[in-house]
Amino acid sequence: MDNKIKKNIPVVVRFFDYPVCVIVIIICGLGLPFALPWMFKQRRAWQNSVKGSPKALILRGFTLEKVNKRGYGHFMPFQNHSLKWVAIMDPVNNLETKIKIKDNLYLIALKSPKIVGFIEQSGLVATSIILRELIGSIKVANFCVRDQIGVLRVYGHNYQALQAFLVSIFIKIPFILDIVGNYELIHRLTGKAFYFRTLNKIPVIRNFAHRASNWLLGWPMRSAFRVLGRNKNNYEHAFALGAPVDRLSLLRISNFNAAFNEFNPEQPPARPADYPYILFVGRLAKINFPLDVIEAFNIAAPQLPDHRLVIIGDGALKPVVVNKIEQSVYKDRIVFLGSCPSDTVLEWTAHAGIAICPYSGSTLVEAMLCSIPVIAYDVEWHAEIVIDDYTGFLVPFGDIEALAAKMVHVIGDQEAAEKVGRSGRDLARVVFDKEKIYAKETNIYSQALSAN
Repeated sequence: MDNKIKKNIPVVVRFFDYPVCVIVIIICGLGLPFALPWMFKQRRAWQNSVKGSPKALILRGFTLEKVNKRGYGHFMPFQNHSLKWVAIMDPVNNLETKIKIKDNLYLIALKSPKIVGFIEQSGLVATSIILRELIGSIKVANFCVRDQIGVLRVYGHNYQALQAFLVSIFIKIPFILDIVGNYELIHRLTGKAFYFRTLNKIPVIRNFAHRASNWLLGWPMRSAFRVLGRNKNNYEHAFALGAPVDRLSLLRISNFNAAFNEFNPEQPPARPADYPYILFVGRLAKINFPLDVIEAFNIAAPQLPDHRLVIIGDGALKPVVVNKIEQSVYKDRIVFLGSCPSDTVLEWTAHAGIAICPYSGSTLVEAMLCSIPVIAYDVEWHAEIVIDDYTGFLVPFGDIEALAAKMVHVIGDQEAAEKVGRSGRDLARVVFDKEKIYAKETNIYSQALSAN
């Protein structure tokens, strides 16, 4: 009986989460008049002495452990000559630190209050999110005034975007919002709205949860100085969520490790293994379909007796991936490396026979920059750069049999595969030309800093 009660405690807590969340919102609303003097003081200080300052604060969640594994090189492209100082900040981290990456480029973490962690551990997830984002926004506003930040930028249109939106209300600072991911696509693939996950499980109000989630995702976009889509699907996703068309811009992703952009096929890094292999690099999450890759390899393996499958990545699905590998008849030919630093990823990418990218972003482009033929699902933005049989290979979405057959086909025709790899690299270097992206980004920063 005791075990049954313990099992039902989380369910009861989740049931009360949203009522408690509403109470917290009401209390915050009632406390707003008392916060107005602080808000107007901060706003005047920013307007009178900070506005136009060529310093940018980029809001982006991170954990120091993952950053240390990946290395600091991928933060270098966040620099811009129109700015004299840039910091990447997570205002609600589990620690407090300031790391100098390079002159005028910093990584800053601010520790979240213990009460937020306590509430989250109690199971009141929605309530803790409300408090976390509000406290984070106040911290960011104070930081912007004190350290003279002229513009905010947000990578991701979820929690950090809400923080930037609140900060812009507090002190009227312009913020630039980068779309990262397509949450409508994720909702359709997984059946889960981004926000209000608990409400999404209740049939009667499931549709309401989806609409409310999209409204909340679109809220910051309607106030952003500029909304940047990394590809055409991001652009259209932002427009569907309410981003004004006159504030939308297409700005391709540019924060690749410099080694990928400067990669010379004639001078590759040292080969990491003496066997031929097929490569998957990506976050181990349902939306990236790592399990499809393993299943497709299981089908293709008998026809590719010399090849192995190498998997690089970490994420929530890691235990499932490891279990799937253990259950495979070909587990001795599946190499799971987990999370790896950028230099290691480059070594494995540069010598792969194929890169499998069912649903991918930067890892797909990085493979193409290394002249590696890619196989991807024909979904979302892939067809913008993967021209079937010319710059890569597309297979129908979710068709694991077709994915396996394409592996065998590409490995079996090395001459054609190498030609496609070269064409893919040529296209990737044009579409993701860092100098052109950098120039456009510079112009956007300049406009934001000079905005009225």
